Amino acid sequence: MNKQEYLDRLMYYLQGLPISELEDIFSDYEEHFRMGISKGKSEEEISKELGDPMEVANNYKTIYGYNDTQNMDNTNYSSNDTKRLLVTIGLIAFNIIIVAGPYLGLAGVLLSFYGVGISIIVSGFVVLFGFPISIFTPIPTPHILTSIAFGIGLLALGTLGIILSVYLTKLLYQLTIKYIKWNLELINKLGGLENEY
Repeated sequence: MNKQEYLDRLMYYLQGLPISELEDIFSDYEEHFRMGISKGKSEEEISKELGDPMEVANNYKTIYGYNDTQNMDNTNYSSNDTKRLLVTIGLIAFNIIIVAGPYLGLAGVLLSFYGVGISIIVSGFVVLFGFPISIFTPIPTPHILTSIAFGIGLLALGTLGIILSVYLTKLLYQLTIKYIKWNLELINKLGGLENEY
């Protein structure tokens, strides 16, 4: 925050101190900013060095035996809590009504990919290792090399299906994490928790 924002915020948190004390404090902080700027520092850098205005105000109020900064700030927090609660309820409703259906559909499709991949692998094993049994049955069977080729092909296809499913699972997981983070950022932003300055 720049110099004016810092001093305004400090003034807000120092409410209740005698005017003479406020004048001394602000004179000191004006001097801090003047000296910092003369050394080539930006107002934002000086503000960071001076510390959080609320903590500075709490220190001064403790020195002067007056400490209601927490009470002054609680009204803002209760308002922010209400905003956060409303935004959270709205997002939950949106996610249940709009997002949950397609998400569960995608999860179902992904699960079916795993099922298809496993089924193809099992089929490949049956075709590959079923040919010795077919020798003893009267049912006509394809040539042994054809069975081996089809069996290996099915095993490879099923394995590729499982690998694709794993990659899609990772992608869905990453998208889910990003979406959850976006929800949390939205709650903080609309709930008024971002820094006012």
